[in-house]
Amino acid sequence: MMNLSGRVFLMLQGPQSRFFVLLAKELLAAGAPVIKVNLCGGDMLLWGRGVPGARCVNFHGRACRWPAFIAKLFADHKVTDLLVYGDWRPLHQDAVLIAKDQGISVWVYEEGYLRRGFSTLERGGVNGRSSLPHSASEILELAAALPPFAPGEIFTDSIVQKVHYAIVHHVGNICLFPLFAFYRTHRPHNILVELWGLLPRYLRRGSRKLRSAKVLSSFLRSSKPFYFYPLQLSSDSQIQLYSPYIRQEEAITAVIASFARYAPKDSRLLIKDHPLDNGLTPYAEYIASMSAALGCSERVLFVADGNVNALVAKAKGVILVNSTVGLTALLAGTPVFCLGFAIYALPGLAQWVGINRLHDFWTQLPRPEPKMREAFCRVLKAQALIAGNFYTKDGVACALTDSLSRFAAASAVQNLQEAS
Repeated sequence: MMNLSGRVFLMLQGPQSRFFVLLAKELLAAGAPVIKVNLCGGDMLLWGRGVPGARCVNFHGRACRWPAFIAKLFADHKVTDLLVYGDWRPLHQDAVLIAKDQGISVWVYEEGYLRRGFSTLERGGVNGRSSLPHSASEILELAAALPPFAPGEIFTDSIVQKVHYAIVHHVGNICLFPLFAFYRTHRPHNILVELWGLLPRYLRRGSRKLRSAKVLSSFLRSSKPFYFYPLQLSSDSQIQLYSPYIRQEEAITAVIASFARYAPKDSRLLIKDHPLDNGLTPYAEYIASMSAALGCSERVLFVADGNVNALVAKAKGVILVNSTVGLTALLAGTPVFCLGFAIYALPGLAQWVGINRLHDFWTQLPRPEPKMREAFCRVLKAQALIAGNFYTKDGVACALTDSLSRFAAASAVQNLQEAS
């Protein structure tokens, strides 16, 4: 049994699942008090009856009053650790800043940097706020003392559970709105607007997949080489915070324009939609229009669905903003070009627009160096990954075990530092 006595954990918004409820139970069993703060009706509904022994607090006020509210909670309960899902949400950002100022450890959960078998749990911040080394030399030095990287266990698909919990969350936000009237989601649209695009997309999912499969089958039968560009969600913090683009369309335009002028004339560009896109932006029409304007209509194809792993393996190169698909491509040995900041945009791994030119990538296509790739994955797994997910029974069990181990390891390091 883990011993986390002496630690006090405060939870803000977690994944849209019961993961934080189960994590609170484990923390309490390990001797650590837990405080949960609900910011909206969805949080309240997912927390449910909560956990015996855990304190639950609802924040009903305006965002301008949040800093004083959370600072008082930190002080009153002598909080040592803050747990959040995503560090980009406005209320989370304020809490993280205050926590760091007060010497409170910040732990950030996210979907996995490596999705297949892993989730993210990183101390201090994720993505652009990650504490992972930013130089190849540091990566190689740290990796020398770490065990070889091994792929994660593949768990059953969690999409059904994700949809179920997302519905519960949004129902809570709607039904309990009077209790949290000042809450504003971090997403650009409220759920009613998103449903305007999501419902037709959901109802047409069968025909959309069949149509994409037919188009891809014809596309892949050709011997002409192709580059792969997977789209991200416009609401993704990776686009909003860690790229030079405000809208997804800006990145699409930059890629198509460069491809039309500098890519080999016998090559093609395959652009794929994000599987969780809300359908509000007509990407197919926009890409067709932009390709026509730039004179490369016959060489650019957009599909709504497709097996990312298979497409990455067959592509001549992958171009993206900073998607986790980049790591999938690097593991497959496929050249990668990043249009925004990414944790894997390092010499020997992927090219980055800050020091490289997309115009050159189409023909140069530098492959990831195996030694650097192995070193990076070792460090990534040691500092930022936990096994499992936040939605399925087996995945959650692994994520809970690895989370507790990570927290306990931090305690051990702190004790050693204090003893010395």
